[in-house]
Amino acid sequence: MSSKRLLIAALVLVAACKKKQAAPVVEAAADGGVSAGAAKLDAACVAKDLEACRALGLLYSEGAGVPQDLRRGAALFGQACDGGVAAACNNLGLVMAEGLGVDPDRGRAAKLFGQACDAGSLLGCRNLGLLLQKSDAPDHPGAVKAFQRGCDGGLVFACTNLGLALSAGQGAPQDDGSAAALFKRACDGGDPIGCRYLGLAYLEGRGLPKGPAPAAVWLQMACEHGDGAGCHILSTLHAAGAGVPQDAAKAAELLTQACAHGDTSACPPK
Repeated sequence: MSSKRLLIAALVLVAACKKKQAAPVVEAAADGGVSAGAAKLDAACVAKDLEACRALGLLYSEGAGVPQDLRRGAALFGQACDGGVAAACNNLGLVMAEGLGVDPDRGRAAKLFGQACDAGSLLGCRNLGLLLQKSDAPDHPGAVKAFQRGCDGGLVFACTNLGLALSAGQGAPQDDGSAAALFKRACDGGDPIGCRYLGLAYLEGRGLPKGPAPAAVWLQMACEHGDGAGCHILSTLHAAGAGVPQDAAKAAELLTQACAHGDTSACPPK
């Protein structure tokens, strides 16, 4: 996946996770100009509505209702962040980390994520952890602390990240039992990747009794919620009859689902 697509996916996640204020629905103008919704946000931003500035920054970053302009999107995030909008600091950290619309600066991105996290943006906490893991020290203890803050605040994706760090012993002592509990918490909260890793914990007997049957339950849940890798692993269980009835047709169907959900290794060769 390209950096631009990763950024857009991250920005969409930011909007989806914002509970108190729904993102405006804006349709692109037919002539490629500025839509009425974007124009209203622009007017509100000029009137010092900093949340409107951040929302307009999202539209420019995604090219939704306005021509895509990453540089302007970054400037709008900066304006809102300077005004105290925590989510905008997280947005600006994302574009700083990848150098989209601005010169790349991971040190500045880390500070922005930390600022966002301290101001209550749980996504800022998670993104700080992810950035620290990508540094020269992937076992950076700060990553675990950042994931812990996000998870404790209720961001289930951060619980999955924390579980993975504990499972690998990165930044904290290895603890498969705690990792499995975190995957369960994440899965229960709606993160399909947490479901997948909980299934793998059962499959490998890491922190849980080893068994393909319980593994299949959680892998099925991951697959049903759009996790391609979960579908792929479940397909192998059906092909082998491990913990589930052996069923070649079901295995093939699951491979198709895995491919449709983005697992390219499950797609037929071209």
